[in-house]
Amino acid sequence: MSDETAKRTVADKSEVRARIRQQRHHRQQRNQRDNSDAAITAEVAERVAWWSMVRGAGVVAAFAATADEPATDALLVAIRDNSIRVLLPVIPEDETSQDLQWSPFIDLDDLVPGPHGIRHPVGPTYGPQALAGVDLMIVPALAVDTAGHRLGRGRGYYDRAIAHLRPDVPVIAWVWDDEVLAPGSFRVEDHDAPVTHVCTPRDGLRAAGGEVGQ
Repeated sequence: MSDETAKRTVADKSEVRARIRQQRHHRQQRNQRDNSDAAITAEVAERVAWWSMVRGAGVVAAFAATADEPATDALLVAIRDNSIRVLLPVIPEDETSQDLQWSPFIDLDDLVPGPHGIRHPVGPTYGPQALAGVDLMIVPALAVDTAGHRLGRGRGYYDRAIAHLRPDVPVIAWVWDDEVLAPGSFRVEDHDAPVTHVCTPRDGLRAAGGEVGQ
């Protein structure tokens, strides 16, 4: 591959990120006037929590969504209320740190904003080794393709986190419906960790390349 082609390919990945950020900005403005997406997301959250329980998950790693992401508050509460332990990421204040820390979720009122406005618990934190005991992981993404390739924000936090999971642990990308793209829509690199499932507010949970709830 020529240098010019490589640069164009990387630019295409950046363009996908820019386009999706713009879509999220418009959606966020609309949702300030219309709560329909929030209602749908809450319904899907109950289904995912039920699926987690049926699979026998004892510990789930998830995240507290930002304002432009599909809401996860109902999801966190629903999973917790099914007697499943929930771990949430804590972004290190030191931007040179390569790994997320993880802290137990107790209640929404206990979450505080951290770097990039991402909410996290104020309790004890654990290193990425804590993910070895996780039975299910729910991750944010800017986009995911139907083959399970995930496009993150470019910092690599979740690629490194997923590497600490057991090989049989399901990983769900939590995105908007229009952020599920065709394979080949963005560049996939060797360090990009794939997901096994996708969950969106309207289409719900399905395996990457498979059926709903598979």
